[in-house]
Amino acid sequence: SATPQIVPMTPSLAVTASSSPGNGRTIAIEVIDVRGTEVVGYRDPTDKQSKITTAPEILSYMQRALEDGYRRLGFEIVPVGSEADIALEVRLSELGYDREPDGVMRNLETGATVEATSVLSGKTVNAIYRDAQDKTTVIAPSVYDNAEILNSHLNAALTKLVEDERLTTE
Repeated sequence: SATPQIVPMTPSLAVTASSSPGNGRTIAIEVIDVRGTEVVGYRDPTDKQSKITTAPEILSYMQRALEDGYRRLGFEIVPVGSEADIALEVRLSELGYDREPDGVMRNLETGATVEATSVLSGKTVNAIYRDAQDKTTVIAPSVYDNAEILNSHLNAALTKLVEDERLTTE
């Protein structure tokens, strides 16, 4: 029987700033997991013991990655609940892993979706960012493969979020 996997999630964002749009403005970032389950999938779709979950510190790592990203863009990070120019809520809504049993070849669909709501100067902006891929694999990916795949999706989705100026522009 397959053993459960706990996938370490260590997002780091490749945010590049040509300018410094933050310009010293303050931003409070709250990260919430709305997935309803920590299970991202099963290594063997027929064996519920083979579940793949994310390590519990995923939210604090996301928080750190987002704060680093916004800091690089010239924002000042302040605690949630304090006076801030921008209040940003980031929701992890999908960290997906779906293997279809199909003979020897398996279709592996992976993806990450994050949703954001920012409030600034009385204006609210909602947006969704997703990164996903489909590939065919013969063997069940190792925990390291899964971590690499899922982290790359999460990084891409979070980078799109941080670089989306709609969230921080009045």
